[in-house]
Amino acid sequence: MERWLLTFISGAILSLFLPTVPALFLIIVTFIFGLILFSINKFRFISGLLFGAAFIWWQANNHFSVLETNNLHGIGFFTNAIELQGKIQTLVNNDATDKRFTLAVHTINQKRLTVPFHIRLTWYRADKALYQGQQVHLKARLKPAHGFANPGSFSYQRWLLSHAIVAKGYVQQGDFEANRTDHATISYSQRILEALKRIIDDPQVRPLMLALALGYRQEFETEHWQVLQNTGTAHLMAISGLHLGIVATLGYWLGRAFLFLLPIKVFYQRWVFFVPIGCSILLALTYGQLSNFSTPTIRAMIMLVLFWGIRLSHGKVNMLRWALLGIFLVIVQSPFSLISTSFWLSFCALFSILVLVFWALQTSGNGWLARVWLFIKLQFALSLLLIPVNLLLFAQSPLLPWLANVWILPWFSLLLMPMLLLMTLLALVSETLSLWLAKLCTWQLSFIWEQLIWLSDLEFSVLHSSDFLLILGFCCSLLFISYLLQQSTIVKMRLTGCFVVIILFIGLYQGSLGQELKKHSMSDWTINVLDIGHGLSVVIERNGRAMVYDTGASYGRGQSLAQSVVHPFLRTQGLANPDYLVVSHSDNDHAGGLSYFLKQLPPEKLVANIRAKELLGQHHPRQGTELIINPCLQNSMWEWQQLTVTVLWPKEWRWQENEDSCVLLVTDGRHNLLLTGDIPSAVETTLIPRLKGINIDILIAPHHGSKSSSSQAFIDAIRPQQVIFSTGYLNRWNMPSDTVTSRYQNVGARMHNTADSGMIKMTVTDQKVFVSHYRQQMAPLWFYNQFATLAGDHSRTKGLSKSW
Repeated sequence: MERWLLTFISGAILSLFLPTVPALFLIIVTFIFGLILFSINKFRFISGLLFGAAFIWWQANNHFSVLETNNLHGIGFFTNAIELQGKIQTLVNNDATDKRFTLAVHTINQKRLTVPFHIRLTWYRADKALYQGQQVHLKARLKPAHGFANPGSFSYQRWLLSHAIVAKGYVQQGDFEANRTDHATISYSQRILEALKRIIDDPQVRPLMLALALGYRQEFETEHWQVLQNTGTAHLMAISGLHLGIVATLGYWLGRAFLFLLPIKVFYQRWVFFVPIGCSILLALTYGQLSNFSTPTIRAMIMLVLFWGIRLSHGKVNMLRWALLGIFLVIVQSPFSLISTSFWLSFCALFSILVLVFWALQTSGNGWLARVWLFIKLQFALSLLLIPVNLLLFAQSPLLPWLANVWILPWFSLLLMPMLLLMTLLALVSETLSLWLAKLCTWQLSFIWEQLIWLSDLEFSVLHSSDFLLILGFCCSLLFISYLLQQSTIVKMRLTGCFVVIILFIGLYQGSLGQELKKHSMSDWTINVLDIGHGLSVVIERNGRAMVYDTGASYGRGQSLAQSVVHPFLRTQGLANPDYLVVSHSDNDHAGGLSYFLKQLPPEKLVANIRAKELLGQHHPRQGTELIINPCLQNSMWEWQQLTVTVLWPKEWRWQENEDSCVLLVTDGRHNLLLTGDIPSAVETTLIPRLKGINIDILIAPHHGSKSSSSQAFIDAIRPQQVIFSTGYLNRWNMPSDTVTSRYQNVGARMHNTADSGMIKMTVTDQKVFVSHYRQQMAPLWFYNQFATLAGDHSRTKGLSKSW
């Protein structure tokens, strides 16, 4: 059985590595071949490989064709505002100006759907309260479930698919009509959320308590996420296996305690054995209901029920079979959870724990001191084993999670979680009693949070990713597992020696030697145009150093694309703070991340047409950094990593916004890159004499391909070989303009669009320029490149593989 389960899981995982989902006919053929193999005893276990792949492809095919299945042709699903009726599925933050929620749609334009589906909506500047469980009737404009595609950053598109969300969009202002709110339809979770918000008044601790009680994390600020990631304690702030395990254990012991209140003769009844287990499952279900049974919660419930099911059948719990059967059931119940990071982190942690438990059973001593010491060693070993997993999934890994978890986990398990659970359940019954418990929980969480902040601020608390470190981390984990399972003292000593050598290599690589090795291995230079929607951020890289042109946009609550996209990319590439940061002009889509750069990634030099006093007043640089500000004016020039950077525009600074964009010509003597910002055609005409006789290999299209730029005269004068448009997917301005793309096509330029291709990387060598797209070359996976569309609606839903 274990072999068949293992091959099914392997087949499901391997099914993710195709660029497109196979046609339904091929899926059926795969399933039939699986049946044939299953009927042959010798090859039965191999059939799981085909069944697993066919199952995932079938589910993906159903998901991507759901709009066709519902016959939504002719209504302009992605072009017009459509009328929706459905039920709100997620908790809603009614304190926020913009409300975000998932809607289970059952009716569109008064037509009942054959197959209901989920969409993700935002209601900007909402003036009405919304509640989970509420039935609503509204108008919205929708897009496919699309997201940015860049190395190292969070994939919103993958998150949408993992939650089976078909489309995303926004509620149109003035068109929202909510049905009369029936208190009975509002979920208990939403009622508890509103009650807890009234009870908890500490602004720093409240987001943590809501996350622990309800799995609700919409109030988290950037600082919360940063501390949790740096200390390896993010798993504490989601209702998942750890929390459900604590609650289930509490329920089990409460059931045992209840039995002691019954007469002795009851203990001779067969049903007595079921009472503690029933209490365990019941309390876990109650707690899971508070999070509306999120995917991690369902995953944990499956593992819990499966464990107790094996125990009730009086069978011995085989840990490997339990784990494989649990993963199998999770995949069957939620197929797209395979592409979520939480799935991989959870089960990698589970298998690491199983390995460590096997080791602990062989080495554990007697007495409580021995058990405490064993617990500390288990935490340290688990942290070590998960380093390569964290590097692979998040491009960084905390180095000290064991130091946090070794004392927080017992505190959570024995004291905080029982009090939080009681506080949550009392919130609907007696806010007075709940308030008393909330104060006790607030004091505990405040103390814990202060210690986590201290750990997070340590310089050596986080290890950042590179391919070299990832390989070394993987080798470390294999060596450590081998060490645990090895009995021979001599072999253990040899493994220890290898382990020490690898640790020394990591230290050297992180130091000056590693930087020197990287420097000599990077003679070419690369231009990385990041996928940030309607905006611009270009990272030029050479010799392990970076120059950044524009930062992308910022948005509410102090967040920016510099934080969520640019910084993770720099970290993934092993790049330190940029040597130069050039801000073309002050529009938000180009300069919105300036504040984040100055605080978190201060460059050695800033090139921007912004007055120093205003800059330092609005964007406070990090303390201890000396900021050199240079204006961007015509004829300025500097040398950087054997590249020559020349400012072509503006002549003077006049606060003309787009007209004063900083235009740069970057050259290595053979190849030329032209960065144009948002210059209009009038400025292009002025630049034509300056660019005469210069072969432009790579052009970042002016103003995202707007009709107001890329004039015919300008294009004829520079005749670029490669043109890159940095635009938002299905943007409302329809950029790049068809007129503009025709002009570039007429001069033989090869065009690329971040909206279609994700991040675009140009590698410049002595001989030529190599182009690679994130979606098509760097991550050619169907869950990055496909989403639900309608045949005949391609005027709005351009294919991601589109090229000119």
